[in-house]
Amino acid sequence: MSLQPAAEFSLARDIVFAHSWNPIAYQVLNPGIQHWFSQRQDALIGYVTCGRVRVVAGAPICDPARMRQVATEFECGAKRSNERVCYFHVGPRFVRVLREMGDHSLACIGSLPHWNPANWRVIVKADASLRYQIARARNKAIVVCEMTPNDAAQDRQLHCVREEWLRRKHLPPLHFLTEPEIFGELADRRIFVAKRHRRILGYLLCTPMPNLNGWLFEQWAHHCDAPLGTSELLVHSAMSTFAGEGCSKVTMGLTPLSSRAGIALGRPGPLWLQLLLCFMRWTANLLYNFRGLEHYKHKFRPHGFEPVYVAMNNRHFEPGSVLAIARAFAGSPLQLFAWRTLKKNLG
Repeated sequence: MSLQPAAEFSLARDIVFAHSWNPIAYQVLNPGIQHWFSQRQDALIGYVTCGRVRVVAGAPICDPARMRQVATEFECGAKRSNERVCYFHVGPRFVRVLREMGDHSLACIGSLPHWNPANWRVIVKADASLRYQIARARNKAIVVCEMTPNDAAQDRQLHCVREEWLRRKHLPPLHFLTEPEIFGELADRRIFVAKRHRRILGYLLCTPMPNLNGWLFEQWAHHCDAPLGTSELLVHSAMSTFAGEGCSKVTMGLTPLSSRAGIALGRPGPLWLQLLLCFMRWTANLLYNFRGLEHYKHKFRPHGFEPVYVAMNNRHFEPGSVLAIARAFAGSPLQLFAWRTLKKNLG
């Protein structure tokens, strides 16, 4: 099915708001992600093609009763193109569907911490360290306010904060589900900014989870001049706002390689993949601080954790599938990404 870009985006957005349950569902509308629609035009899958693998962002977005049928239709189309399917960042509900279908391999890749904003005050009251960080930022004259999408899209200071934040990273900008270039896609999002006087020193960008009555903290950044406690104050302000609006769920997104949620369904994956993920967790922190990210998110005392899986439409995981996922996030051939990483850290 071929649609004009505006009509395609509109249909995709309508389906997301009608049927999304995966916390990352709205992110399939981000730049760079392809849209596949079912023949009935009632289901959506967002994916990128890397080699001969379609790396899917989450589960199919559709009526839950249609999930198995939609997955089968999508996989049949991939097979006709001689491509495999890799579902990245799926939850227990879709995992159960895949197990019923058979011929799919699964691996747990991390956990998804979540909060009920209604209980945020209890967390702050019980955590002296968190209260201290929030007070520290306030004592440094940091004030958090919400900015309208139109103002945020045109605000040069926000762009500068993001660029300075990206420059401090050891890796080049990542894409797929961590796409940084979304300031032009703010219509449904909300953005909280941390200011000192009139200068913006940080921001927190939140993405809707329509059918979960909640929000995903998709992107937050702060300038190197931001005082300690700025990010904690941003989180506190957003949580307090969402609590006042009656939201029931907030998540800060995937904590990669974390096992805090346990393995709820099936095995954690083949032994070689378990060893690879363990090796990455303990050796890759100079480039991507897995342990630091986990510590940061969990210091806010999540109310619970959900396991996050990756699934392939064949019986066994293959190294090529892992490379395809890496290629999806790199947004370029891995050799070029490796060169850019080397140049960024040694140049």
